[in-house]
Parts: sequence; structure tokens; C-alpha cells
Amino acid sequence: MSPSTPSADRPLRADARENIRLILEAAREVFADRGYEVSIEEVARRSGVGMGTIYRHFPNKSALVERVAVDVMTETSAETERAAAEEPDPWAAFARVMRHMARFRSSQMFPVSRRRTTEPGPELMAARAALLADLDGLVARAQDAGDLRTDVNVFDVVLMLNSIPARIPDDETTGPAADLAGRHLAVLLDGLRSRPSGGETLPSPAADRRDLDRFFRTRFGL
Repeated sequence: MSPSTPSADRPLRADARENIRLILEAAREVFADRGYEVSIEEVARRSGVGMGTIYRHFPNKSALVERVAVDVMTETSAETERAAAEEPDPWAAFARVMRHMARFRSSQMFPVSRRRTTEPGPELMAARAALLADLDGLVARAQDAGDLRTDVNVFDVVLMLNSIPARIPDDETTGPAADLAGRHLAVLLDGLRSRPSGGETLPSPAADRRDLDRFFRTRFGL
């Protein structure tokens, strides 16, 4: 059984499906706000589901983390395909997907817990490879149109997205927090645009898959 698959092999009852929905919804919110180091107890508190129910469907925290990540990556792959089909302008498609990814942050798509002791499951690895391939096509399309600078690649883009700050929860006394992610993304997109007059020269060599994997292993412990 994949670590990202709920433990039940038989069809789930309606109440069990609803519990899984609540767990995953709460887990996604908690992980987005506070990272993957947050405790399962916090997920239980926010979901209103007991710890026993969580562990009935997800045998350990790594299984829950991977299920959230697979869902996020699968949704992002689908959004990439929709953007490419619906946006006639390659830059508009690229920017649309970047905004989608910024809502989750790339660390949620390439997740690891510093305390995990097992390798990521095959479902997560397959979703990661599929997403990178989809994003690579999006990058190439924008570059071919002359909109995206040609000295960056898909690995650069993913690593840059990881620099976007996590969402700051709103404060009940002071009101909504500043949209730091949106502001950082606007600056990032501006820097990625191709300029007829040229721009800042990037150091060589460019990032590759080994650099991406090494970054997440060093930063998050995988």
C-alpha cells in the first residue's frame, strides 16, 4: 500500500469519505500556514476529527503529508493543462500557473518533513515527475513566444517560487494581513519577463534536477 493512500481497501462509507475530506482540507490549511512540521494534533483540532479517526485513514504523518502533496501536485498539473488550452497568450498561461503555485508554495509540492524516516512513495514521485514535465512545457512555450527569458529553466522557476513567503494568517484585532506572497510573485514575474534591451546576466550553470533535489533535501531533510 502506498503511504499516500488511505488504509481502507474496501469502498468507504459516506461518513468515512466526509472525515477524509475534513482531514485533508484542514491539513492543507495547516501546512500552508505553518509548514509540514506542525503536529497532527493541530490538524485534528482544526478538522474537528479525532486523532483515532485520522490514524485510521492515514497510518502516520508521512502518509498524510504525501496525500496532501499528491493532491496539490495533481491539481497543479491539471491547472497547467487548462491554462495552456484556455490562454492563447503563452505568458498569460505561465503567469496564471505561477499564481496558482504561489498559493500553495513549492515546498508543499515537493514536501518533506525533517523528521521523516522513509523515502517518499511512488505515487508522490510520479506526481512530482509529471508536474515537472507539465511545467517544463509551459516554460518552453513562453520562451518560444519570446515572453520568458531564455536563460531560466523549469528548475529555476520552482526554486524561485520556494522563496515566496508563506501566507500570514489574518489577525482578528488588526485585520487582514499584507499579501506578501502576491507582492513577491509580482516582482518575480517581472524579473522573468524577456526584455528587448536585455537584463541582468544570470550566473552559469543553470539549475538542473540534481540541484532541485539537493535543495529540498538540504532545506527540508529529504
